[in-house]
Order: sequence, then structure tokens, then C-alpha cells
Amino acid sequence: MMRTLAVSAAALFLLGGCGSADPEEKPAADSGSTAGTATVGGCAADSQEVTGAKTVAGVDLDGDGQTEAVKLTADGGKCPGLLFAKQGDGYVVTKAAVPAPPVASAFGVAAPGQDAQLLVTRQEHPRGGFQLRVYAAHDGELVELKHGGETLFPFVATDVEEHPASIDCAGNGIVVTEAVPHQPVGVVAAWDVQRTTYTLEDGKVTAGPTEEVADNVLPKQLAGKYPGLVEHAAFASCRTPA
Repeated sequence: MMRTLAVSAAALFLLGGCGSADPEEKPAADSGSTAGTATVGGCAADSQEVTGAKTVAGVDLDGDGQTEAVKLTADGGKCPGLLFAKQGDGYVVTKAAVPAPPVASAFGVAAPGQDAQLLVTRQEHPRGGFQLRVYAAHDGELVELKHGGETLFPFVATDVEEHPASIDCAGNGIVVTEAVPHQPVGVVAAWDVQRTTYTLEDGKVTAGPTEEVADNVLPKQLAGKYPGLVEHAAFASCRTPA
């Protein structure tokens, strides 16, 4: 009888051990391999911050012919200022520049020679002025295109005409045209117009040589000859429909 009780107790111990192992095993869903458990900048994809994010643009970021909804999480909360779009089972994401003016609008750019489109955001400064930032989707994230650590397009202060500039598509990249103070300074202040073309590849831009387009342009002539500069035109030839 004692032998029978011992065997029964051993069997119960083994069965109990097998049953206790299940809660300790990490469920497959926790691996993040499914859309329901994916994360967006550290927040769960099904969190209120992510699901409640507003759509700011529709852009074909991966070049498959279909636009992705680019969204922006609200300020505050656990994941403020995240700019993201769903691609496949995951997301491409970046942290909107902080501290910085809030993103007020965004649009897509179809650069010639590129299958994927670029994303451009516009941040409005509360005291006047704006900042454009250009992004490309690469290796699972939204990468801001910069040169030498600086934005491709300078901050525009709308209360002064200190830096006339425009940005547009060119070839398989981007061209930035700027008016800079003429040197040496003459009796009358004037502008020199310069143009720099950037080639785009693998989420990066490479600057070509800066070319002088015009020399010693008087301020009253600038608007007539180069209206895009004083209007700060942005991707006029290649902006995608809203």
C-alpha cells in the first residue's frame, strides 16, 4: 500500500511540474512579430497614443504604388511627437524634432528617378516663421535628410527677408537655391544667387558643387527675376497631390 501511495505522489508531482511550466514560457505574440504587438517608437501599436494619432499626409514611402498614411502622435502622453507610417507588419518612425515648433502640415514629394516618395513636414513657429524638414523611409525608419548635420532648407523668418531660398526636385535628388549677400559689399546691398544639387541614395544626400546662378542682383530685381526665392517655394515641380 505504501509503495502504491509513493508512486501516485510521484506521478502527481511530475504532472504538476509540467503544468507550471506553461505560464513561464513567453507567448509567441510577445515577440513583436505580429502587427498587434508591434511597437511605434516605444509605444504599443494598439495604444491610445498610436491609434489616436492624426493623419498628416498620404505618401508612397516604399515605392509600391500605394500611399501610406503618415501620422503624428499628439504632444504629451507617453509617446509625444512621433511621426510614423505602417509598412507591412511594422512601422517606419521618427521623433519629430524636439524642442521645436509643432508640425503643422506635411506633404509628399515624387523626386524624378526615385520609386519611393519623400515626406516633407512644415513646422510653424508661433512668433512667425517656419522650418521644412525632408524625410526618406530607409531601413525601417524615417530618416531626415541632412547635410553636414543641418537641415536641407534653412529656417524661414517671415518677419524679415534675411534668407531668400527655394527647394525643389532635380534629376534624382534635390536642388536648393539661395540668395546670399554679395561679397564684397558695395555701395548698395545686393544678392548673389547660388544653387546646390543633392543626390539621394539609401536614405542619404550627397551635395554636389555649389554653382553661382547670378551675381550682384539688386533687392528690387530679386523678386522679378527669382520669385521662388522670395516666396520660399517648396517642391513646386514635384509635390504630390494632397
